[in-house]
Amino acid sequence: MRTKRLRFPLINIRRSLQINILVAFAVLLIITVSVIIGYTYRQNSLALLQLSDDLVDQVTETLIERTTNYLSPAAIMAQISAEIPAVETLSLVDNQELEQYGMEILDQYPQLAAFFIGNEQGDFLFVKRFPDHSIGTQIIDRAANPPLRTWTYRNVKGEVTDVEKTTDFTYDPRERPWYIGAKESHRQYWTDIYIFFTDQKPGITAAFPILDDQDNLIGTIGIDVALDELSQFLRTQEVGQNGVAFIINDKGEIVAYPDRVLAAEEGEGFRPLAMQELDVPWVVAAFQEHQLNNQSRFTFENGGQQYIASFTPFPQTFGKDWKIGVVVPEDDFIGTLKQTNQISLLISLVVLLVAIILAIFISRTISQPIVQLTEETKKIRDFQLDSELEIQSPILEVQLLSDSITSMRSSLQTFIKYVPNELVRQVIQTGEVARLGGYKKELTIFFSDVEDFTSITEDMVPEDLMLQLSEYLGRLATLIGEEHGTVDKYVGDGLMAFWGAPLPNPDHACHACTAALRCLEVVAELNETWQREGKPLFTTRIGLHTGETLVGNMGSAERMNYTVLGDSVNLASRLEAINKIYGTAIIITLSTYHLVADRFHVRPLDIVTVKGKRQGVLLYELIGEKGHTLPEQVTLSQRFTEGFDAYLIKDWDKAIDIFQHLVRRYPSDLASQIYLKRCLKLHADPPGPEWAPLTRLTSK
Repeated sequence: MRTKRLRFPLINIRRSLQINILVAFAVLLIITVSVIIGYTYRQNSLALLQLSDDLVDQVTETLIERTTNYLSPAAIMAQISAEIPAVETLSLVDNQELEQYGMEILDQYPQLAAFFIGNEQGDFLFVKRFPDHSIGTQIIDRAANPPLRTWTYRNVKGEVTDVEKTTDFTYDPRERPWYIGAKESHRQYWTDIYIFFTDQKPGITAAFPILDDQDNLIGTIGIDVALDELSQFLRTQEVGQNGVAFIINDKGEIVAYPDRVLAAEEGEGFRPLAMQELDVPWVVAAFQEHQLNNQSRFTFENGGQQYIASFTPFPQTFGKDWKIGVVVPEDDFIGTLKQTNQISLLISLVVLLVAIILAIFISRTISQPIVQLTEETKKIRDFQLDSELEIQSPILEVQLLSDSITSMRSSLQTFIKYVPNELVRQVIQTGEVARLGGYKKELTIFFSDVEDFTSITEDMVPEDLMLQLSEYLGRLATLIGEEHGTVDKYVGDGLMAFWGAPLPNPDHACHACTAALRCLEVVAELNETWQREGKPLFTTRIGLHTGETLVGNMGSAERMNYTVLGDSVNLASRLEAINKIYGTAIIITLSTYHLVADRFHVRPLDIVTVKGKRQGVLLYELIGEKGHTLPEQVTLSQRFTEGFDAYLIKDWDKAIDIFQHLVRRYPSDLASQIYLKRCLKLHADPPGPEWAPLTRLTSK
């Protein structure tokens, strides 16, 4: 029965006093710390990110200025050289003045890699500085027969160290991009990035056409600028701790990048490295984001880390559609701030922890008795009445409540001796109000009885019998509770229980079968003990049936009994007695078998009609759980089932053969003996077509 609860509509959430105190302290401190740290972090982050923008701008301006200064001498010297009047008439072959002029230009501007002149006849003068600062001069004379190419090498002192001549060459200046570009534009021309023919390194060429008075092309002057110097300069530019600055052109090719080889193999030669081919994922991701959104400055995420990216085009006066790219991890600017915040947060957590400990100490002295009383009432609600806790409190109201709970626990300890406490606990859990009435539900009903108990009672002292029977019933009731069953009542030596109510139990049949098998194990253990003590032994018979059953509170308004009623209960009550006929211990019905067939070994026993019923019921003997049954029992079950099937279809010869074998192998199996006699009789006097394999039981 459930007692009426007092309700306080205005109180929706109830917490202990101790929790309230702790929550108040914790919330106040957390809000204070969060506001301070959050505000400080936001303001400092904005300031540092602004500084990062300024730094990126500064780096970008420096790179544009440095790149412009780096490349402009090539364009200026090419134009100046092309406008020298003497250049128009000078021969490119055996011209020491032009060679000396080219070497002086290279010596004056270290970033220039080569000075060269080609004309419309295909003659070519080429002055090249090598990495060791030696000078090589190449002259192609197309007038010679055959055309001749001469390489002259000089050391750093200008002394000739070697001369190479060959007629086996294919180079023609008129076919090179720098010559064609200047010829077609008739003005200063910058080539795209390409791989230099002589040393296979990326670079660009500033070319300027040489024109006569009629504006006809005589030749072209070109000056190579190697991009290595730009990459080396970029390496010196610090952008945060891990940032990088680079230069790209409008084709997405890398003009300059620190510490990277900027040429990629293609066929038998090389080509400029594309940005997509760079082996730095976060830089490539920045470039892809820029191409996708065409933003000049943005933040993005890659690999779980935030980055700041900037792409700034060179001024139009530069003459090339290049961009300065800067990519830097955001933590390079605000990482220290994050670390500071983490330290502040750690300090705040320590302060919070100290405050919570102090709050626990203060609140515990106030709330501990109330908390203990609350736990005691929970135990009493769940009928856990074995506690002996007595609470002493200086608060009068708390002490009065403690005394009342102690008195209530003592009263309930006496009360539960008369009712199944597990049943009361389950009824309370359902939340049902105690009122007369019931409902239909599929349950599994359990009945057990002690075989020949009347004979046992005749030879025992009543007091001893009562103690032994109480021990027996107590062990069985405990076991049934462990298997989620509900003990309904004790009837002398018999016990009635059911599964599936008051709490739902979708696996009620399996739990009932497991409980029945465990009951036999428990009785066997008890018999071993009783045999040593000289007490009589108990043989338990059990019947199980699953069916629709009326369950609920029966009785009167003053006294109710939570129980089950109906045909299913009547049938289950007769099953345990049928065990005696077949010499079995546990009988289940077909409806139970259907729910447990995949987990338990069974064998069919008979199709019977119990007293008061006209329809036959197929009965099975419960043998054991699959995986935990002796092989001999499994073999007996299987062979008996084969014999029973033969019996049902009137195959008397096969049935007799099987049951004779079983009687010889298992002489104590009463069911095999019954069916052997039954089949021999039917074989000797075959029944008519109206025969049905039905056994009528006339006694209860």
